[in-house]
Amino acid sequence: MTHVHFFFSVHEKLFSGVAEQLVSRYGVTRLSGFVWGNDQRDYLGGRSVHCDPLIVFSTDILERSLGHEPDIAYLISREAKYGISLQRMIASERHLIKLPYRRLLSVIELTFRRLESFFEEDRPDFVFSESVSCLTSYIYLALARAYDVPFWQAMSARMDNRLAFTDRGLQQWQLTTARFEDIQARGLTADEREQAEGFIAEFRRRPSRPSHMKLRQELKAGSRKDAEILWSLATRRLRDEHNPTLSSPMSAVASRAGRIVRAQVAEHAGIFERPVSGESYVLYPIHFQPEATTLVQAPYYLDQAALIEDIVKSLPIGYRLYVKEHFTNRGRRPIGFYRRIKKAPGVRLLGPDEDSWKLLAGASAIATITGSMGWEGLLMAKPVVTFGEVFYAECPLVHRAREHAKDEWYDVFRAALTGHQHDEEMLTMFVSAVLETTYPGLVKNSETFPRVLEATNVENVSRAFAAVSGLSSESR
Repeated sequence: MTHVHFFFSVHEKLFSGVAEQLVSRYGVTRLSGFVWGNDQRDYLGGRSVHCDPLIVFSTDILERSLGHEPDIAYLISREAKYGISLQRMIASERHLIKLPYRRLLSVIELTFRRLESFFEEDRPDFVFSESVSCLTSYIYLALARAYDVPFWQAMSARMDNRLAFTDRGLQQWQLTTARFEDIQARGLTADEREQAEGFIAEFRRRPSRPSHMKLRQELKAGSRKDAEILWSLATRRLRDEHNPTLSSPMSAVASRAGRIVRAQVAEHAGIFERPVSGESYVLYPIHFQPEATTLVQAPYYLDQAALIEDIVKSLPIGYRLYVKEHFTNRGRRPIGFYRRIKKAPGVRLLGPDEDSWKLLAGASAIATITGSMGWEGLLMAKPVVTFGEVFYAECPLVHRAREHAKDEWYDVFRAALTGHQHDEEMLTMFVSAVLETTYPGLVKNSETFPRVLEATNVENVSRAFAAVSGLSSESR
């Protein structure tokens, strides 16, 4: 008997299809799950997926937190028992953070109590989830570790239509790390070398980002797709207005209008500069926020303006810091954010439409928190300096600033800029390990990326979850 628990998050449409395949093809005999609201519960009720229990956050936890006084002693005991920082976990939240602090503590207490009860009474064999990206999934991770339940997270492998998995924590790709160590010990086989060298050569010939990013850079006044999303928000909120992941249609419209206005103001104010031919520079790509890549993986670097100021203080003379806005950030940030950055001596602020590939090719080094441009820079044989936890920092060619005090960052950048020695064989071995331990598939919100619900993708994600957890179709 195999019991799989799904942290459905916002992926109930995709993960319900995955759950159906795990039952029909891979010997899973029992399902349970977690959803944010009754709208998701109702959707699952119309599928062949039967989850027992199905924890509904809005009714099982959020409603009960009203008027509930948090038990601080209990929360202190949870920190001690699980070896966690609740304040760091709170920093990873983007929806519930709007609650008054004492009610938020009540929500955390009730979440721990409900999930502890679940793990004790209905302990699953596996938990399947997207990557840890919020307070609740962080709590799941802590409890799964304590109860010795594999918590398999699916996350973007920073390559088009490819997924990585971990059951260890935050961006700790243990499958890749183990394979990399194995390859270093024995050397590359002919097939491994051919595949990895082919991937690197193709990337350098025609660099490409995951195709789903193209959707996120669009900023239009309105479209048919926008109307469909607004209608979905409206109908889902009628079924459960307390689902914390659902914005009201009016707030969604106001947010889009605000973005359009801010983008136009930035353009007319001449906020962004252009690259200057012949300058030596370190390239820093501004991260999209809020997102788990910073909220979870690098909570001490959420203030990117402050980080940029610290980086520019750490660069050797002769190098400028080129700061490029993320194309999906168009109109999301106040003008004051950009003006603060522009005040830092040695910074050149570039707009979202600048050619990233030309900038990458011309850069002396890449500095990033956890961004994809660090992975791309590594593939392009550039020195890369990282500040957060990210998979490609496991490659010895990457300079990890997070392991050093700020007073030592000058030495980190000096080493990257003047002492870095690229090792193509090391890169080839690392890329081989990544390719061999990642899987075809895409896990994204189906409201924005409907192609995740295509039969081929559902099958790919199902096959990947089964592979990493050791489930086999032959066991049926």
